[in-house]
Amino acid sequence: MATYKGIQGYSVQSLSSDPSPTASVAGQLWYNSTSGTYKIAIAGAGAWASGGAINAAGYAPGGLGIQTAAMKFGGKGPSATSETYNGTAWSEGGNLGSSIYGNCGFGTTTAGVNVCGAPPTSGKTVTEEYDGTSWSVVNPCNTGRYLVHGIGSQTAGIIVGGAGGGQQTAVEKYDGTNWTATGSLNTARGSAALAGTSTATLASGGGSGNGLGVVESFDGTSWSEMTPDLNSDRANPNGGGALQTAALIFGGTSPPGQTVTGKTEKWNGTTWTETGDLATPRELLGAAQSGPSSVSLAFTGVTPGSPVTTATEEWNDPVYAIKTVTVS
Repeated sequence: MATYKGIQGYSVQSLSSDPSPTASVAGQLWYNSTSGTYKIAIAGAGAWASGGAINAAGYAPGGLGIQTAAMKFGGKGPSATSETYNGTAWSEGGNLGSSIYGNCGFGTTTAGVNVCGAPPTSGKTVTEEYDGTSWSVVNPCNTGRYLVHGIGSQTAGIIVGGAGGGQQTAVEKYDGTNWTATGSLNTARGSAALAGTSTATLASGGGSGNGLGVVESFDGTSWSEMTPDLNSDRANPNGGGALQTAALIFGGTSPPGQTVTGKTEKWNGTTWTETGDLATPRELLGAAQSGPSSVSLAFTGVTPGSPVTTATEEWNDPVYAIKTVTVS
């Protein structure tokens, strides 16, 4: 009779306690001698989990960074305050030079950029850089706007679309000193979720009303519409991802009736897949968009019925877990 060791080349370990569920143990089988059961470590579908609540509720803030080193600044009041997240809790940082909302950011918590925003509703061109302690005003961008998103680094960033005098197609690159207009979007929209870099960008969703499902890619010079569209049209979402071929989009409003949603979709370079929803549906939310799409961060925003939220949620994909092996 064949044995497990004979088939697999090794015997099942006997452990008195389960190891921590991590990537290093995924797929392993063992016998838990304390519980008298066989266990296996699995890698499940991605999911959102609660993070530390932000100190000041708001919506339409600028955001930057990664899940364990993120920053929120500005937001509807308007506000000049900023907060930094360390993967567990938020703490107050240096204030912006002016109160603003509908602004956007990119870079890191020690080398960040804040640009555009309102008021006025035609949008601002103001740009500020952050050094980890304080903000300094630098050269303005060319086109005033708000409800705009950006991605990249302090020396190689991009802002895409926006609102102000209607939905915009304008796109600008930042080299750490100056802003330069570059290829415009094919479809005008504000609040498009971005992923990638300043020379390889993915813009998804956005727009007004019930929003759009349109997806476009940027090659450093021009934009091309991609297929397929998002599974759900949406306005005022957010998202992120360090690669153009691995993106996440979440939240916003969708039809029918501009319903605030927690829907989350991930992009693998070929298809969009609907996955676990945000626990708190919201629009006009902030995000740490520069890290891998497998470890995103969502914070603040407007929830159904219009109250704003302090909730922070962390996306992890995959989620590792320990399961008991059963026989039927």
